[in-house]
Amino acid sequence: MRFNETAEEDLAFSLSPLLEAVHSWHVLTRPGHHALHVPWVRRCRRLPAALRRHLREHSFVVADHIPALFESLANDHEADFAEQLAAVRALPPVQLAAELSETLVDTTRYRGADLVENAGTRDAALAGLRQSDSGRAARLSAVLTDPLPVLEGTLTALEDYWSAAFAAEWERVEPALYQAIAQAGQRIAHQGVFPMLRTLVPQIRIDPGQRTLRLDRPHDHDIAVTSARPVTFTPSHYVWPHVRVTCDAPWPLRITYPALPLAPASAARPTSQAETLTALRALAAAPRLQIISCLAAQSRSTQELATLLGLSQSVISRHLQQLTQAGLTTTRREGYYVLYALDQTRLAQIAAALTGLATPGD
Repeated sequence: MRFNETAEEDLAFSLSPLLEAVHSWHVLTRPGHHALHVPWVRRCRRLPAALRRHLREHSFVVADHIPALFESLANDHEADFAEQLAAVRALPPVQLAAELSETLVDTTRYRGADLVENAGTRDAALAGLRQSDSGRAARLSAVLTDPLPVLEGTLTALEDYWSAAFAAEWERVEPALYQAIAQAGQRIAHQGVFPMLRTLVPQIRIDPGQRTLRLDRPHDHDIAVTSARPVTFTPSHYVWPHVRVTCDAPWPLRITYPALPLAPASAARPTSQAETLTALRALAAAPRLQIISCLAAQSRSTQELATLLGLSQSVISRHLQQLTQAGLTTTRREGYYVLYALDQTRLAQIAAALTGLATPGD
């Protein structure tokens, strides 16, 4: 995605109770990949057996590829869960078939629209599935013949899940998601778009110089974000550790990203005075503050920092070692280079600890 100079005007934020419920259902289908959500997985073991069976029967719809149809009315802040479901039910059958079919095929090879419109593509996909997974092939054939029964079974399971469990969970997470949007807005207002994007997960690569955001996905798109085609960011608790992107017509451009501060309060380790002191010592030098400033924009290598700051690589390495030991920077290898990144979460913890020192007790 490429942003123009007025990128702030081309961004939007939204919440969606339907999307959040669907992402939480995905967590139940792949609990081993969602360590942050183990408490929710355990709570859902207490759901009625009939409901858990119904969710398992239709879990293929959300297990691997989450259809964009669940984004119906996702940009309408006034739409509630029931209204969003009604909007999904109102979609044309051809669009439903295209979306649901992608949950059953390898989306690096097949697009839902091609499966619906092209008999040769459809026959090839069905023939391959009949050899590898006959049950999946039967489901795909049913979806392409008439998607409405599959859709209704899925939405009925989702409605029962909402009533039995997720409506109360949405009440818990919704205020924190709105807070995540407010925090993103504050960061954009004070620092611009790209520092906000830097707070997202490592799958997203940022190049402020080229004004681009890149996500590694099986199919490539080169998208210009404009006022005519803005991008909507949707914070989510249950999407973690994924970033979900919708970029195919007719759906609006959307990035659903993890709002990590929504982790339970007990998961946030308090910063001790000793850790705060270590961090302050690491920051109390002009070269290290300059390094922090450089890393705030993007990850950089030792060689790049040395060039930017006019210091030797050995001096930069010593400063980086102290910052890393204080927990203020992290590293990852990219080919030959080791890239250093600013740990925004740790920096925020230190700032909170300092604010706490200045806040009068009760």
